[in-house]
Amino acid sequence: MVTPISGSVTKYQAYNLILASDLPCPEFLPGQGKPDVVIRCGPVPEQLSDPDGEGVLYQASADRFLLKLDGIARYLVQQGREIVVERAPHATDDEVRLFLLGSCLGALLHQRGVLALHAAAIQTERGAVLFAGPSGNGKSTLLGAFVLRGCRMLSDDVTGLVLDEAQRPIILPGYPQIKVWADTAERLGQPTAGLRRVRPQLEKFALPVQASFASAPAPLHAIYILGTHNEGGVDIRLKSLEGSARFAAIRHSTYRQRFLDGLGLRPAHFRLAAAAAHTTRMVRVTRPPSPFVLEELVGCIEEDMG
Repeated sequence: MVTPISGSVTKYQAYNLILASDLPCPEFLPGQGKPDVVIRCGPVPEQLSDPDGEGVLYQASADRFLLKLDGIARYLVQQGREIVVERAPHATDDEVRLFLLGSCLGALLHQRGVLALHAAAIQTERGAVLFAGPSGNGKSTLLGAFVLRGCRMLSDDVTGLVLDEAQRPIILPGYPQIKVWADTAERLGQPTAGLRRVRPQLEKFALPVQASFASAPAPLHAIYILGTHNEGGVDIRLKSLEGSARFAAIRHSTYRQRFLDGLGLRPAHFRLAAAAAHTTRMVRVTRPPSPFVLEELVGCIEEDMG
């Protein structure tokens, strides 16, 4: 059962949800209406009573997800409706929110039947375009570059996908912030002076982009799967994916895929992933590991999108 919040509460919106929180979350946009999700500070158990899946830092069961981070916080995500946070005594607000807006929000979306993808998303004239792939392959960098070229941002890092009444994939708007490493900010021509660090000890910064944020859901047009090749040269290679390779790409791009078994959501994930793979154009994009040729990469993807 979800426990009501007492005390000071602020309402936000993200992923087409209204969130009521007694923990300030300045990354989100203001929201109004009846809350879909409650975020509150309170006691969190050290263990789940009977987890169906677990890792070094988490435990999961059919309707509960527990994340434990020493020195930062314990988080309990329940029924897709509530996130309880018990913070460590010396944890900073930024550290607590970093994992709240990452693994915990991803688990909440999974619980709500949303396909959470490890991807960045922009809105184009043809619909939403996603940049997916393992960490370090340039998703946020590409997102920032396309925003500078006039595209509107839908999400960064955690992208939510649902199906409309006609079973077509729709991308939900997340919140207007891009997380960039210092070298990425330099590539984008964005000074880091004055930007907030996502954690005090990291050279990673929160770049707000409210003016370039798309606040309405958008139909999914294409997914670009980013990676590298070691075949020499500096060429960028694009290859359309067909058949089972499309489903495999979505499965591998699922945000915190290892959570699904413990949450009991593997069958639901299969249905969403299969529907998205069946209707969406997907392209694998590979580049040399270095140097990171951003302008050329953007140009190749722009040409392909056109």
